[in-house]
Amino acid sequence: MRRNTAVECIRVLAIVGVIFAHTTGIRGSVSPVLLTRFTYHLSSFGVVFFFITAGYFWGKKIRAGKQLGQAYASYVSRILNVFALFSLIYLCVSDEGILAYAHHGLLCPLKICYWNVQHLIGGPGPLRHSVLSLFMTGTKYHLWFLVALIWATSITAIMVKLRRESLLLWLGLILYLFEASSLFLSDTTVGFSLPFNPKHGPFFGAFFFAVGYRLSSRQGTFSLKPAIALLSAGFAILIIDMLFVRNHLGFMVVQPFLQVTIGLGATLLALARPSLGADSVLASSGKYVLGVYLVHPFLIDSLQPIGKALFPAPILEFWLTAMVFLCSILVVLIMQRTPVLRSFVGSPAVSITR
Repeated sequence: MRRNTAVECIRVLAIVGVIFAHTTGIRGSVSPVLLTRFTYHLSSFGVVFFFITAGYFWGKKIRAGKQLGQAYASYVSRILNVFALFSLIYLCVSDEGILAYAHHGLLCPLKICYWNVQHLIGGPGPLRHSVLSLFMTGTKYHLWFLVALIWATSITAIMVKLRRESLLLWLGLILYLFEASSLFLSDTTVGFSLPFNPKHGPFFGAFFFAVGYRLSSRQGTFSLKPAIALLSAGFAILIIDMLFVRNHLGFMVVQPFLQVTIGLGATLLALARPSLGADSVLASSGKYVLGVYLVHPFLIDSLQPIGKALFPAPILEFWLTAMVFLCSILVVLIMQRTPVLRSFVGSPAVSITR
């Protein structure tokens, strides 16, 4: 398959958006500064884009003649290997990042591993909830994406095997609406709670993966007009959010529309203009995206104390995003020199969204 440099470029922008979201939303409330809010909400397209492109490229392999079972097994086993390895790594990593070594010495990884296992076994709530969370998210918050990708691929493969592709989008949409409504209702008096985040598992990613799989059936070139229309609608929604939405509950209503319009619009733009960004720095950086995704939480934890000491909140978020992204690439380059880790982050061939 001919390399799509536009996808590579948008993948880099998407992972930068993911890093920005993790330096703001997970670390506390988003800064009231307008530019920070705008960037944070815009970054919500990234995960959607990853799911859609994953479904698209996986579907292309199936439609090119690769046997369904073989395509499924090779793809899911690759994701499982990455999930297992980095769940083990983050089991031995503290939320203090590299500063933990200053507090706990050279035995820090063993101590952290022991404490994390103790917390898993004796933490708040029933043990089954802790085990369920472990299988849904691994040992670090960002690894949920890998589990959700396995669910999405499995659902798609089953429906294709049963020759029920016409129902695939509807099933995915039902799961997505359940996820969106449960998150929204949880903030109301009529809400309900689940022992896991409904965004994890099969509920969020299945629909967008199915959309990508459906797009893979299209023959010929894609039109630019739907991409422009969706992106325009997404930015219009974003402006409305900036002007009128004043609380978290309101954003929970707006966010699904932002995700669908900008995430799908960005995908259609990449498919309509596959050579966009050819020979650019962004395109050449696309091969590092998987590695950046895997290591960036550790670098957020490590660099955040330095940033807080140097910058106020609005500047901190942008500085931290840039530094984490650049340092993540450096860490990936170092990991490529280790034979065992190279097989996970060493080349575009191991990308789980291609």
